[in-house]
Amino acid sequence: MADPGEEPAQLSSNIQNEHSTQQASHVRQEPPIQQSDSSDSDVENIQQSHRNIGGTSGERDPLLAKKKKKTKGRNRLLHPEDYETIENAPPEDDEYLDAEFYANNGRFRVHKNYIVFLSNWKAILNVVLLVNTLLLVIMFVSEFFVEILPTSRLANFNDFILILISLIGNCFNLWFNKIGLFSPFDLHLNVALTILPLLNLLIIFIVKYTRERINIISIVIHLWTSLTFSLGIFQAYNLRRYIRNLSPPTAQNKHTMTEWIEIAFRNIVKFISLILLLLLLFTTFLHSIDLSNALRNVGKDESMFVWTGQTHSKKLHITCHGLDFNSSSVSDSLSHQPIVLYEHGGEDTSYTSGTWIEELYNLGKIERYCVYDRFGFGLSDSVSAPASLKKSAEALRFALVEELQLKDKFLVVGYDYGALNARVFAANNRDICSGLMLVEGWNEELLLKHYLRRIFPGDGDDQDPRNPDTGSNKGDRIDYRVPEKEIGKRYTIQTWLYGIWSAFGLNLHTSWFVSHHGSMSRIFGSDMVEEGGFIRNKVLESLSSSLISYNDILASNLKLQDIKLSIVSSKQFIKISPIWGNWQRQLTKLSKKTVEWRIIEGTHQFFKNGNGVEQAQDVLLRLINE
Repeated sequence: MADPGEEPAQLSSNIQNEHSTQQASHVRQEPPIQQSDSSDSDVENIQQSHRNIGGTSGERDPLLAKKKKKTKGRNRLLHPEDYETIENAPPEDDEYLDAEFYANNGRFRVHKNYIVFLSNWKAILNVVLLVNTLLLVIMFVSEFFVEILPTSRLANFNDFILILISLIGNCFNLWFNKIGLFSPFDLHLNVALTILPLLNLLIIFIVKYTRERINIISIVIHLWTSLTFSLGIFQAYNLRRYIRNLSPPTAQNKHTMTEWIEIAFRNIVKFISLILLLLLLFTTFLHSIDLSNALRNVGKDESMFVWTGQTHSKKLHITCHGLDFNSSSVSDSLSHQPIVLYEHGGEDTSYTSGTWIEELYNLGKIERYCVYDRFGFGLSDSVSAPASLKKSAEALRFALVEELQLKDKFLVVGYDYGALNARVFAANNRDICSGLMLVEGWNEELLLKHYLRRIFPGDGDDQDPRNPDTGSNKGDRIDYRVPEKEIGKRYTIQTWLYGIWSAFGLNLHTSWFVSHHGSMSRIFGSDMVEEGGFIRNKVLESLSSSLISYNDILASNLKLQDIKLSIVSSKQFIKISPIWGNWQRQLTKLSKKTVEWRIIEGTHQFFKNGNGVEQAQDVLLRLINE
């Protein structure tokens, strides 16, 4: 019979060997072996024996002691009563405890569903940001270089602004989406940002003029912008529901200082986006009112919108006086005068610069005349890229000859930049043009003069290229600069940035509420230069069209050798810039049949000087009667 004192020692040795075997198995990370009920009973018997035997404090501790629960920082998403539940829960492993706790309370499913939703939402938002970036690039190329997307007849910077704001706003939605950054104000901002593009589209559809001219691309961009902001609503709504399900009302709006700063930064950016969209909406609303007023003020009988090609994609706004369009063939065999066709300048329309011709008609000195708004001006449609003088001339001929059925000859009068259009139109349509008059006309060198430098702001041309240092300190220096400001020559980057700013219409709002100018001024007059469509046309003119138009001018020069030609130049402008006088002299050499070169009183805008107007009218009458 064994000695009773040897039994505890043997049992202790066996248990230690078993414990060492379990530790070695844990180091090798082998899968645990399932113990049977009998083994559990043996362990309990061993522990009871160990307690009965006594010994040191270490020996009396349970050999398979349960792990102590680690103390964790409290989560704001847990109810206060949950902490006591955790403390009173059976002492199990932490991961098992958390899983059992969430499962028993039906909250694990809520947490899991939100994590899955957030992962999918981030993936979708990354795709949205990629699409927006590609759209910005494609729209820029399509608007100013090569037409990739169909150009809207109302083309301006509004669609570009919508995509840009959508890109910025959704970037902040993606970067600041942590659970601790929830803010009810952010949800309200996303709702407002979603609604505003739809309201802008609604205003466009209310007015017949804009409803007929907006294209499917612009409609899709409005809807797309609204859809992208609705993703922010969806995420904020799900986050709010997630927080409400997992935290009491007293803990839902508690944030750390860092979280408050991040929330404030995100909401400030979105609030700025909201203000910009409100300005865009307000500008669209005021522009719609201006269009309605302008359409009522133009003559119903004389003013027409005429297609410019067989595809019927663009229309020009043309006004003709003294012509009977009710007859089958619009001509007057009894009239010996040609139809005066006026080409306005680069910073105006016939509403301002063509009044001197209207005065001759009202005085009965000319019998018929036509004026029109070039593409991007007044009520005419926007032009597609790449634009050129030749394309403009072809569109005008189709409108006058094919659509309006005008059969008589034209005497073309071109002012400022319109002189280039007049030259190309007369050269390519010698069969219907009897004469050409250039008033303060551009020289073709202005299209390419320092082209690369003109893309960025500079100091202009203010030195004699033959001797830059001549008279620089003597006060007798001759000014050889190009009078760019006076003639409306613009720098590309500056003009493009100004076009982005024009979408928010602050200068137009000043015209409305401070200067109290009328709608005609904003559509046809001095405030037209603040319109997005006009500024887009100027960017297109200086960026890509000038290269093509320069070749069009060179090709037309040889066709003008036998046309009757008169040149009118400003005395004051020639004094300001001798190089301008040299260019005016070169214009007189375009034709072998030049009738006269007249230096008149006044500045470049001669139509504001009474004496200059009378002198220009005399030149036109002499050319008509030649």
